[in-house]
Amino acid sequence: MKADGELDRFQRWLQSRLADAEKIESDDERIRTSNQIQNAIQECINYKQAVNVHQSVANPFVMRDQPVRPVNESEVKPVSSVTGMCTNCEADLTEDLEFCPLCGEFQ
Repeated sequence: MKADGELDRFQRWLQSRLADAEKIESDDERIRTSNQIQNAIQECINYKQAVNVHQSVANPFVMRDQPVRPVNESEVKPVSSVTGMCTNCEADLTEDLEFCPLCGEFQ
């Protein structure tokens, strides 16, 4: 995998930066920079491990040539019957809802 080689190259670059950070004269700056680089190296290692785990897991989705169950549009019909008007906004109410679909007022 091409990205794996790039990650290795990036990790080696970070390790060379870590060696360069040891030359910083200020103790606080050297420790801060060293910690940042070590954290970046650890995240690089964690990412490579996650990629390896992801590649080892099989795809759980199955692609089929034809649908498992054909959809018949004539079988599906919307069921909504108007049962009245909303007392708040005068919108049409349906029997399957206990509230107005427009304003949310409970009836």
